[in-house]
Amino acid sequence: MINISRESEINLINILIDQDIISGKDLAEIKKVSSDGNKSQLDAVFELNLTDEQKILDLLVHDQSLDVVDLSTIQVTDELKAVLPSNYINMNFIAPFKIDGKVLHIAISDISKLSLMRNLRTITKMDIELHAAKVSDISNFVDKLLADGEKTISDIRQTQAEKTKTFDYDVDEQAEVLENQPEEDIEAIENESEVIKFSTAVVADAIKSGVSDIHIEPYRFSSRVRYRLDGILTEQEHFKKFLHSNYGAVVTRFKIMGKLDIAERRLPQDGAIPFKIDGKVVDLRLSILPTATNERIVMRVLNKDAGDISLEQLNFEETDLKNLRKAIHGTQGLVLVTGPTGSGKTTTLYSILKEVSKPHLNILTAEDPVEYELDGVGQVQIKDDIGFNFATALRSFLRQDPEIILVGEMRDKETVDIGLKAALTGHLVFSTLHTNDAPSTITRLQNMGTPDYLISAAVSLVLAQRLARKTCTECREPDNDITPKALADLGFTVEQASRAKVQKGKGCPKCKDTGYKGRMGIYEILNVTKPIKEAILRKATTPELKEIASNEGFRTMQDMGRELILTGDLNFREFDRVLSMD
Repeated sequence: MINISRESEINLINILIDQDIISGKDLAEIKKVSSDGNKSQLDAVFELNLTDEQKILDLLVHDQSLDVVDLSTIQVTDELKAVLPSNYINMNFIAPFKIDGKVLHIAISDISKLSLMRNLRTITKMDIELHAAKVSDISNFVDKLLADGEKTISDIRQTQAEKTKTFDYDVDEQAEVLENQPEEDIEAIENESEVIKFSTAVVADAIKSGVSDIHIEPYRFSSRVRYRLDGILTEQEHFKKFLHSNYGAVVTRFKIMGKLDIAERRLPQDGAIPFKIDGKVVDLRLSILPTATNERIVMRVLNKDAGDISLEQLNFEETDLKNLRKAIHGTQGLVLVTGPTGSGKTTTLYSILKEVSKPHLNILTAEDPVEYELDGVGQVQIKDDIGFNFATALRSFLRQDPEIILVGEMRDKETVDIGLKAALTGHLVFSTLHTNDAPSTITRLQNMGTPDYLISAAVSLVLAQRLARKTCTECREPDNDITPKALADLGFTVEQASRAKVQKGKGCPKCKDTGYKGRMGIYEILNVTKPIKEAILRKATTPELKEIASNEGFRTMQDMGRELILTGDLNFREFDRVLSMD
């Protein structure tokens, strides 16, 4: 029987799957034979005649042009026993068999061991030369290396608690994945492994820091973890070394957490991970994308508490808030929230729903995905792969007797037409569009082929928004680099530019030396009044609509941005980054 570590068995079976030597369909039979005979899953592969040791050896030799070594002819010496830690040999299933001056010769069974080269040089302070050997030969040689009172691989697999830990990041004891772990499968990892500690630490640190996204990325000679905080990605250097040495196992861990297919490494996959930390439940939306080097992971952090933000907390100006409240408390009409991805549209919509939700109202939402759960609201998950799209959901909603409908996104003319007609037949409809500003939203609807009379009659309000980083209140100081001319170029009057005291964040421990702390919304609200409706019917252009709206008191996002610069909340450079493109 072959004594092979769990991680190495995982890697080897994955290689056989990648090479189409075994298929995903074989996994169930491999597991059954392994369980019945109390043997490794690799033994089961050989017993089922799916492949043999010689074919695995030939694969390694062909791919890497390594010399083959017959370990059965080599004597184990005390020097070889001392060259590497026994737990490292166990975990990685490698056989150090010869020391030649400053060169250590090591036998390996598969190409996954190539990633250990740098690590082996660091541990041994020697140059490494790799050789190919049969799996059973490595298994027997490792048992000889560990024979003098050391734990064998069999013992290690049965007694996980006796493993030596080398991963030294602090992991919150309260942090856990909210699920029963799936039954051990081909790529399952021991519960107490360093990889699990690492994966938990990456997520726990992100949640504590308040980040919105976690990126885990592989490159040819390195790997990295990046957090998106306040809209900006920053690399987390302290995770780099462990991640690169264990990248495949980390991907496997997140696949298991997200209940994804651990054998599928060629197609993108999406999943979700419920995570509990400090008594708070956080959902992670998981996306795995195969790249040229390995699979790339991005997780969106969905904090359930974020659905509890009220409209007052969203930084609306008093008149805008009054107009918004009038529209969302109406009995019918279409309210559109627009802006690019990551501009906070979902948060605004949930705040609106939270305000209008009452026991006597029937509220239905179609979302992709459902990000936050709201009490008293019927939330429906869109599933495009089975044909259940926004248009289909919207048609079904109209047969469910709702007063209020939320459509996550109006992606096509069909969804727009159904939504507009619902808004005309006694329903209040909320939705989103990807447009640059509020007036251009009307033009976008016209360009989608929607009749002008429908737009004019149904749309009651358009809210466009951006998210900008707020200047840190602890380390604000005058920004002497900004001249009155630069302010005038942004649209300030000469008088405003001459007396404006522009602020910037110097950088302090509170804001991690960025000069920014937290984010705020920047809005413009187009109230579709009678003059606007008339302009839509005569096919007015976007500039004409903007001019008419301005006469009605419409204030652009740039207007709001300039006011925030004068108060010191918005940095000149942040205005330029977020709003100048518009």
